[in-house]
Amino acid sequence: MMDLNQLLEILRHTSAMQSKQAIAPSISANTDSANTVSTNTTCHIDSLDSLYAYPGDDAAALPLNGQYVLHACEGMLPDFVVNHPYFAGWSAVMANISDIAAMGGRALSVVNSLWHTSSEQGQLLMQGMQDACRAYGVPLVGGHTNLSEVYQPALSVAIQGTAQKLLSVLHVRPQQKILIALNLQGQFHPDTTYWKCFEHVPDCVLQSQIALLPQLAEANLLHAARDISNAGILGSLLMLLEATASGADINLDAIPKPDDVDWSEWLQIFPSFGFLLTANADQCEEIIRLFHSQSIACTVIGETNASGVVTIQQQQQRGIFWNFNHHVFTGFCYADVLKVQQEPMLCPV
Repeated sequence: MMDLNQLLEILRHTSAMQSKQAIAPSISANTDSANTVSTNTTCHIDSLDSLYAYPGDDAAALPLNGQYVLHACEGMLPDFVVNHPYFAGWSAVMANISDIAAMGGRALSVVNSLWHTSSEQGQLLMQGMQDACRAYGVPLVGGHTNLSEVYQPALSVAIQGTAQKLLSVLHVRPQQKILIALNLQGQFHPDTTYWKCFEHVPDCVLQSQIALLPQLAEANLLHAARDISNAGILGSLLMLLEATASGADINLDAIPKPDDVDWSEWLQIFPSFGFLLTANADQCEEIIRLFHSQSIACTVIGETNASGVVTIQQQQQRGIFWNFNHHVFTGFCYADVLKVQQEPMLCPV
């Protein structure tokens, strides 16, 4: 077995982790109002509701008539679009639907923009999106198609949704349990980190599995959720924690994993169904039971704290994966803003 600190060092320097850290230079601080502001938004922070529209969560949330309207967008890597066009189309939809679910929401509709040199390859992209929308029961309502030999192949897909009870990384507080929910009934897409657990699965099963997230939110069983994305399990954990500058103690051995996959590979997965969650200790048993009822592995893997340090334990070894006191990750941290909000607004019941 690889030494834990050696493993963490490898994971800190993957290309996916580096791409997330590349976001940070675009973040600037408005020191006059102590608000952390992204250059990629024109929103103004004057309440927790307005902060939900800022980057950091899996989707932006805007209050409307007693619920939240959700917006998210995913761009596929150009190499992925070229080499795996059908799966890129499917994955773009699937990732967006997971982003909506991670907010406690239900998807309403999907739109896309694609560029390609080949009409045949462009059709594969479109077929992947159409099939995923049909499987998850979300309508594809249009987009923008560009086909010409002068274009570089590219795909961007956006989604809209609604949430009755919002999950948000802004709700993370010390002493919440951290759970992972993973569908282990899958396999890697060849030569990628993508863990596919949707093939040959009935549409009704895919839809009932993704519906667990809004069901758990509306039952007040969860505080926060984060879709496990291309940054892998630990990179996605950082994005769950960074908005509040929280730390965590994680037991690596508690993470469900196939026996024939090593840790360095498994911790980099981008699963078609995978979420990190926070909840009160007395709610975990019910959460785990509900995921198990849908054949989803779910376990408690750690606990949040106020240290800003993410520590990992594996058997008798212990190491620091990240220290937010010394290094930003994406830069989307709102801890200073949250401190000036009234306490009842910080973590809705």
